[in-house]
Amino acid sequence: MRSGKIPENSLYSIAQVNAMTGVAKPTIRFWEKEFGDFLNPIRTQGNQRRYERSDIETIERINHLVRVEGFTLEGARKKLDSEIISESEQELPNNDQLAKLADTMSDYLLKKLLEKSTV
Repeated sequence: MRSGKIPENSLYSIAQVNAMTGVAKPTIRFWEKEFGDFLNPIRTQGNQRRYERSDIETIERINHLVRVEGFTLEGARKKLDSEIISESEQELPNNDQLAKLADTMSDYLLKKLLEKSTV
């Protein structure tokens, strides 16, 4: 991205997104159709597009995949899908983490029970 950090709660026109990312407006519109699962700008009452920070980050990611890494559009879609799946798997605790948490909770509960029984 060219302009640095994007404010969290701002909405941007397609011209502003073009200026920030360097991605041409027709390309942004085309990618909106091609990457509809990932890129869905808000529409005003006048049907103008308004992009959130997450949309701009997605446009930048698509641009990097296609123009820098050389992915086809289909390949870029698959890569975005796999990144989303990978992120969601990282958010879920694995079996080892759950077992450790269960042990910790069991130890804590036993300690509390012992404290109550000695009072």
